Amino acid sequence: MQGVELAGFGRRLAAQLIDLLWLLPLSVLLGTVGALLNGGELSLGGEAMANIIGALVVLLFWADRQGTPGKLVLGLRIVDAETGGPPRFSRLVLRYLGYLLSALPLCLGYLWMLWDARGQTWHDKMARTLVIQEPRRPPAAGRRG
Repeated sequence: MQGVELAGFGRRLAAQLIDLLWLLPLSVLLGTVGALLNGGELSLGGEAMANIIGALVVLLFWADRQGTPGKLVLGLRIVDAETGGPPRFSRLVLRYLGYLLSALPLCLGYLWMLWDARGQTWHDKMARTLVIQEPRRPPAAGRRG
């Protein structure tokens, strides 16, 4: 893909941190509901269900908006590495599962983008996706306050 600006490490990290602001409370809420339904104790099944719901929320953002709220706020978008269009849902699922591999060992898969010519992490490579910076819009001419 020519003519696109790849998202840098700093912006992608900032997007992840922004996403923590809404994902962490969501996880706590889902875990609490699961524990309450299980007589006050968090069960393995309840924890698994909370993780699955969290994953589905992220996948739905990716499928519908091509990014999580953190990416969208920073003008980032997940695209198919070959076409530049929205990735297929199956690739997004693979990308999400790739997060687990990217975290091992010592988050090397996330850091990989620092050395990769296309700025891809391991989960991007697995799903054949890129994270791009949306083109900046020029300010409107002739505006007067």
